[in-house]
Amino acid sequence: MIPITRGHIDLTVTINDLESLKFDKYFQTYQQLPEVEQYYTAHNSSIWQLLDDCPQWVHDLSQQIPKDFDHSVVSAIKIPPGQTVPCHADKHYILQQTYGAGDTWRYLIFLEDWKNGHYFEIGGQPIVNWKAGDWVKFHRSCWHLGGNMGLKPFYSAQVTVK
Repeated sequence: MIPITRGHIDLTVTINDLESLKFDKYFQTYQQLPEVEQYYTAHNSSIWQLLDDCPQWVHDLSQQIPKDFDHSVVSAIKIPPGQTVPCHADKHYILQQTYGAGDTWRYLIFLEDWKNGHYFEIGGQPIVNWKAGDWVKFHRSCWHLGGNMGLKPFYSAQVTVK
C-alpha cells in the first residue's frame, strides 16, 4: 500500500484572498470509471481551476510543505456547491510534461477550515473537520474523490511534486 501522509502549515489566507482568485478554467472532472461516465456529467462534476496565473501566495505554499522534492507546480481549486469530483487517480500531466516522467506526488492543502458539506476521501478514508493549512500528501496512483454538498465554495490548493 502506498502511504498517505498528513500534516499542517500555517496559513494567512483570508476569505478576500480566496474570493479574489481569478479562476480561468471551468471543466468537467476525470471520468475514469464506467460508473462515473454513467452518472457524472458536466452539470454535477465540474470545478474551477487556476493554473498559470496563481498569485504569489499560492506559489509560496510549495516553500511551506516538507521539502522532499526537486520540482513542483501549483494550482488552486474551487468546487462550487452542488459539484463533485468523482473517484479518480491523478495523472499530473503538467509536472510530467515539464520535468519528465517519473514518480509524482500531490499535496492537497485545505485553504479554509472545514465547512458543513465539504468532503474529501482518499483510499476509502473520509477526511472532514480539517483546519486551514492541513494537507494530505498522496501518490498519483491513489484513488480519491471530493465534493461540495454545502452552501459555500470549497477552496483548496495543490502542490504537485517530483
